[in-house]
Amino acid sequence: MYSPKKPKSLRDIIKERQQSGFVGREDQIKHFRENLTLPVESRMFLFNIWGQGGVGKSTLLKQFRKIAEDAKTITAYIDEAEKTVPDVLGRLAEDLENKGYKLPQFSERYKVYRQKRQELETDPDAPQGFSAFVGKTFAKTGLRLARQIPVGGAMVGLVDEDALANQAGEWSSYIAKKLTNKDEVLLVNEPVEILTPLFLEDIVKITEKVDIALFLDTYERTGEFLDSWLRDTLEGRYGEIPPKLLFIIAGRNELDQNLWAGYEGVLARFPLEAFTEEEAKQYLTRKGITNNAVVEVILSLSGRLPLLVAMLADAHPTDPKQINEPSNSAVERFLKWVDDPKRRQVALDAALSRFLNRDIVAALRGEEAADELFNWLKETSFVNERTDGWVYHDIVRTQMLRHKRLTSPQGWADLHGKLAGYYGSLRDGLELAEENKYTDPIWQNYALNCLYHRLCQSPQKSLNLALNEFLAGLKKKRNFAESFAEIMVQAGKDADFREVKDWGEQLVNGLKAYEEKNYEVAAEMFTKLLSNNNLDVKGQAVALGQRGYIYNQSSQYSKALADLSEAIKLSSEESEYFANRGWTYCLMERYPEALQDFNLAIEFDPKSTRAIANRGEAYLSMKQYPEALQDLNLAIELDPKLAWAIASRGETYYLMERYPEALKDFNLAIELDPKLAWAIASRGD
Repeated sequence: MYSPKKPKSLRDIIKERQQSGFVGREDQIKHFRENLTLPVESRMFLFNIWGQGGVGKSTLLKQFRKIAEDAKTITAYIDEAEKTVPDVLGRLAEDLENKGYKLPQFSERYKVYRQKRQELETDPDAPQGFSAFVGKTFAKTGLRLARQIPVGGAMVGLVDEDALANQAGEWSSYIAKKLTNKDEVLLVNEPVEILTPLFLEDIVKITEKVDIALFLDTYERTGEFLDSWLRDTLEGRYGEIPPKLLFIIAGRNELDQNLWAGYEGVLARFPLEAFTEEEAKQYLTRKGITNNAVVEVILSLSGRLPLLVAMLADAHPTDPKQINEPSNSAVERFLKWVDDPKRRQVALDAALSRFLNRDIVAALRGEEAADELFNWLKETSFVNERTDGWVYHDIVRTQMLRHKRLTSPQGWADLHGKLAGYYGSLRDGLELAEENKYTDPIWQNYALNCLYHRLCQSPQKSLNLALNEFLAGLKKKRNFAESFAEIMVQAGKDADFREVKDWGEQLVNGLKAYEEKNYEVAAEMFTKLLSNNNLDVKGQAVALGQRGYIYNQSSQYSKALADLSEAIKLSSEESEYFANRGWTYCLMERYPEALQDFNLAIEFDPKSTRAIANRGEAYLSMKQYPEALQDLNLAIELDPKLAWAIASRGETYYLMERYPEALKDFNLAIELDPKLAWAIASRGD
């Protein structure tokens, strides 16, 4: 259980206050502290901290968390590292358990959910889009929550809801095929509906002993999927909400006053703005900066933005001669006022890494000084600890990146080269088999960071390599390819290289269009890729195979045949391309050619359930029923939950007038996939 801290001495208290320098938020701090002392009937249960980047939202959030812990309230924290509601709940539960408060019911089911989700996501037979949206609940409440998922800057709500419902049905059918336990099917289909009540039940038991405060940072990002869930939770949709539970939310945007109107009686809103001149001077005084000339420069350079005031004050400037030196940025002034040249250099160099840890510092500045420099960086006002490590504040990192890139282009390239080598060594050191790389999250993380730094180091040289690697990733793991494209966008922005940024955006938008079945836009992406003369042979084959599949799906069969035939020329032993071309021939009623392709697909991959089942479909269309039964039986033996193949076998029995067997198969297929409409109609026949 939570153990109280050792009582502080007067010396501890004096030193702490001297070092904290926390000013300008007295009203908010007083309100929050007093709220914790009130009886639950009189408390505010929601706190909303909001304002532009750099005004001190995360700093105030940390201050609130410290106040809560001093008041013996148990706290848990999340930021943008979590991407779905189940993952947010899992992180909060982990934080609470680290303090000695376990959530047994929730943790047991969440562990099963994570295990099954991993199995399904890594399954090569997973339908398109499954990995990108799993965990965001598309089954029962899917459309409502789906509208919260950003798609290319818009919301999914702008997508055809009928198409989205059909997609949700396809994902649900896939889950039903792969999982044997009905409880597990429900858990993966509706994780929010299952896990939230268990989380709350465990929280209720904990609050019988202590108060709990949940801190939600960077809500401008997590709110996209948390906002509607949080309101549903407060409305009692998932069960009882204990009165000793507080939510503290920090983000750039205020909670929507219309959506949250019903909670104004229990909601405290804390808009944060830049320091007043008096507050900024008070802060600097507490930092020991009293030279009027120095104070005026800091106020001018920072615009009294708390983050920049703190950043400049961290260097403890004292030399008035520096005031007269020309400077156009707070970064330059800050670096000049850091006395230790090693610290000055590492503050600038470490900003080039997307994430920060001791080993990154060692890779940049050497092992000898790594511990001291990293410890110093962690204590600066512009480096924040997140759930997945340390990061520079966005505003500061953007300024430092620009400063480094403009003042030392060669230094910029050399440092990114070191970081690319560092992550490449970590990636290769895993020594994973080729088939396991793209499903391993650690390998993915190293590979994405290596890509980012390669593109920043030499965008022109690395772009073509990145496009080929994107296509290789797309063939192995679609959601990894999505992350790959997003990294290209970020690298293009940070390196100020428009071609990389534009390519990344085109790939992101093309993949989104593919998931939404907007095949025209998706095909355009692959056409643009194929126009690049630097694609290698494997990359060309993947692009042609993907575009051929898209043409097939949009009933452009002649174009599909042309692309798939060209892909086969480039990669003549790829089962997938033969299977897709065979199915195209089937749709064109060119069955002998379809059979020839299916035979080759099965020769190259004897366990290709799809090719075997589709060959059975071809035999069925040719009225060669014994051959159709043989293939469908084999496909079902390989995958006993392949509902459409079972229904096709039922259709075969029906056409052979073996009605009892047909009914048995139709019943089973409909049980596995209740939305398989043609099977229901055939059973009626």
